[in-house]
Parts: sequence; structure tokens; C-alpha cells
Amino acid sequence: MSRRKQRDIDLFLVDALVAIEKIRIYVRDFSDGYALKCSGINWDATIRQLEIVGESLNNLLEDDYFSSLAPDYFRKVVNFRNEMAHGYFGIDSSEVWNVVTRKLPVLENDLLEIVQNSIDLSEALAAEISEYRKLQNVDIVKYLELVKTKAAS
Repeated sequence: MSRRKQRDIDLFLVDALVAIEKIRIYVRDFSDGYALKCSGINWDATIRQLEIVGESLNNLLEDDYFSSLAPDYFRKVVNFRNEMAHGYFGIDSSEVWNVVTRKLPVLENDLLEIVQNSIDLSEALAAEISEYRKLQNVDIVKYLELVKTKAAS
């Protein structure tokens, strides 16, 4: 597919990063996947944000430029999202826990590296910071400010 408008890439990247941070917030009080699954609200919220991560990457991988920068495993993230979305009765809590505690930090680092080296997120970050300030979501604002600092370095 042809290169999308830069703004689209920016928004999908910010969506993925925000979803990763939300997952970190949703799971921070749990010790394992089973405990997370026992908390219906946190489990459902985590699954939803994992779907957003996968969908964002799916859209990003349709862009030739981004696709040329992305590690091969990004496609596996999209596949995992598809498995969760279409096989929601059989989601394994241990697998979800492994993804959120071990794989998402690697994905986040790789996304931030792509941003630092290749993509200007300043406009998208400013818009999202403004939106989350209106929502009074201090955790996400703090995270996006950190991303902004990392992206600028």
C-alpha cells in the first residue's frame, strides 16, 4: 500500500504507545495472569488495549515507510490481536501475562527507537497531551510528556 499521510502514522504510533501505558497501569496491582483475569474490569480493559496495540500496528504495517522500519515480530503482535478478537473465549491468562510483562516493554522500546530515529511525533503528542489533560488523566499525560522528551533526544 502507498505511504499514508504522516499524520496517520503519528496517530497510530501514539495510540499504540498510550495503549501500552494503559496496560501497564491496569496490571500493576496483579502478580499473575490468573489474578488479572479474576478482576473483570482490569482484564477486559487490558484485552481491549492489547487489541488497540495490534490494530495500530496493523495500520502502521500497511504503510510502506513504517513497514520498512519495523521488526519482523510486529506482524506477530497483529496476529495475537486477531487471535484475541476472534477467539475471546479461549484467551489464556498466562499468555496474556507473558505478553504484558515481557513482550510489551520490548515493543514499546522498539516503537520509541523508530520514533527517535525516523518519525516526528511532536504534533500528535501535543494533541494527545491536550486531550488527556482535558480528561484529567495525569498518568497518561505524564507518560506522553516522557515520550515527548525521549522522542526529542
